[in-house]
Amino acid sequence: MKKIILSTVVVVMSATFLSATTNKEIKQEAKAAIMKMGKTLKMHMKQNMKAGGPVQAATFCSDKARGIAKEVNAGYEKGVSVKRISLKYRNPADKPTADEAKVLQELHTAFDTKKSLPKMLVKEVGKNHYKVYKPIFINKGVCLTCHGAGDVRDEKAYKLIKAKYPNDKAIGYKKGDLRGAFVVDIVK
Repeated sequence: MKKIILSTVVVVMSATFLSATTNKEIKQEAKAAIMKMGKTLKMHMKQNMKAGGPVQAATFCSDKARGIAKEVNAGYEKGVSVKRISLKYRNPADKPTADEAKVLQELHTAFDTKKSLPKMLVKEVGKNHYKVYKPIFINKGVCLTCHGAGDVRDEKAYKLIKAKYPNDKAIGYKKGDLRGAFVVDIVK
């Protein structure tokens, strides 16, 4: 009887965990997709900040960032897409799904209790379907121009943001805070 129970546990456990090879391959694919998305958005933000300061950067973010993200996603291999998610989202269209919110909450709990966070976290969603999460931190002071507390946010830029997103939750951050995560959806 003990042998039957033990073998059942092993079968159930092996169905839940990815092989080391699969995990590594999934992470590599996700890393490449995240780097492309992050680099593209960062480049546009820098250009807009340099050209017109926080107001132009905020305008770019609210008017064009989603379109650029869509274009970048169109260039990925079929079955791969990337987005940024947060429990404190600005645009309601960026609200995380229930499973994504659960992972974000786990990351926030680990962060708040000073536990180390994984560089990337792979979750198997279904057969040949994975979501890979990479935490995003507020590492640069410039992010606080639109996402910081009231005393550090740019008033003109935030007035523009608040007009477009009256229920904005993406504020009140300090340097070093966990902002959210990139999530790469991969269907093989």
